[in-house]
This record gives sequence, structure tokens and C-alpha cells, in this order.
Amino acid sequence: MLRFEPGGVRVDGRWRFSSGIEDANWLMLNAPCPSHPDAAHTPRFLVVISTSEVEKLESWDSCGMAATGSHDVLTQGLLVPHERVFALDAVFAQNPLAQGSDYIDKVPLVPYLTTSIIGPLLGCAEGAVATFVTSCNESLTVKDPRICEQVAHSAAQLYTAELLYGSLIKRLHDAGVSGQALDTQQLLLLKRDRAYLAQICVQVVRRLVERLGASSLAASNPLQRAWRDIQTMATHRDVAWNESMQASGDAVFRSIAAPLQKN
Repeated sequence: MLRFEPGGVRVDGRWRFSSGIEDANWLMLNAPCPSHPDAAHTPRFLVVISTSEVEKLESWDSCGMAATGSHDVLTQGLLVPHERVFALDAVFAQNPLAQGSDYIDKVPLVPYLTTSIIGPLLGCAEGAVATFVTSCNESLTVKDPRICEQVAHSAAQLYTAELLYGSLIKRLHDAGVSGQALDTQQLLLLKRDRAYLAQICVQVVRRLVERLGASSLAASNPLQRAWRDIQTMATHRDVAWNESMQASGDAVFRSIAAPLQKN
């Protein structure tokens, strides 16, 4: 909860999943602040807080992405000065008059930030394939045709994912160079393709893990770590399958229905 006061904003409550807090010096929290004078113009505010000012709750106990240290944090009556309080939508909004020379300083940031998760997903899948191939080369003198087929299938899917990733980056880069914000339809397609790419990466790793069988079910097995990590990454809201696909599918039906209604 945030509460406006003359000397700053009072911060009380528990925030979930403060990623990387084990090594961070500062963190950002956001929430509504109904008592803020600008509350009518922005739904949420972002506060910048030193990690020394919060209580870190040892709540992160995930099998996947364990090293991110995404613990919950607790604040109790902390007063944050106004110079460290920002309107959340203004932080991420388009700002064509920004002084920076890079377009990232001027375009809406959210599509760029939410696409950044694709890099680790793709890297995890690529690492899993490389690990699988190395382990097979070390243990097999004659390659099982079934293994060759599955490696080829995974390699083909990775190539597809890399092409799709290149398309995502190009769309964002072209919009940035032109100083344009993505429109609603472009954002829907961006979200759809991110979710689809994430699922391709999950499928790649799942196929290889299943091929190794029960003998590989050890926490120390690097392929098992990739499997745990990629499942955790794929649950992130920025690549969530159901929400992205439902929104994109609804847009498809609406685009078809609109001309019919005119007729």
C-alpha cells in the first residue's frame, strides 16, 4: 500500500517476486496510491527503495530459475522521499522529446522490456540441445536412428524459433528507428509470437529429456536443470500462452466480423 504524505510516500505491505534481490542494492516497487495528488492521472506509482530498507522474506523456493533469488519483500511504514516516486505509466511511456541519442530513450518501453525474456528462453533451449548432443557423442559409438531423428527435429524447431526471434527484434527495431509506438494489432501479434516461441523452446527441451529416460533424473544433470529452468521461464506472464492466444484469436474473429457487419 502507498500513502501520500507531505514528506514523501509511505510504503507498507508485502511485494512478491523481487527478482535478483540477493545481489541488488536497489529495488523498484509499484502500487496504486489513491491519496496522491496525481492519482486521477495515473493508476500506479513506482517507488525506488534501497534493499537495506526492506525485509527480505526467504520465500523463493523454486526448482527452476533458483538462482534468480526472487524473494518477497516486506516494508513497514517506510517513508520514501518524493524524488524517488514516479508515475508508473510516465516511466514507460513514449517520450519523443527525450535528450538521449538512442531511440530506446524515446519510444514506449514496455514492448521492448517484455520481449527481453525471449533471450534466456532461447539460450536455454540452445544449451539443452548442445548438452544432449555432447552427451550422446560421449556415450554412443553408433548413433541410434531415433536419437538422430529427435536431434534433427529439435534443431529444426530451434532454427524456426531463431527466425521468429529475429522477426520480433526487427519489428521492435523498425518501430524504434521510425519513432513510432506499436499499435494495438502489432502488440497483439508481438505477444502471440512471444508465447508461441516460448512453447517451441519448451517442446525442444521436453523431447530431449524424454529421450534420455529415467536414468537422467538427477538434479545434477545439466539437461534436467535446463528442463526445470525453461518450464519456470515459460510461466512468465510476458510469454503466457492462454492470455496471448485468446486475445490474438479474439482479434482475428473481430477483424473478420467487422466487414460482415457493414454489409
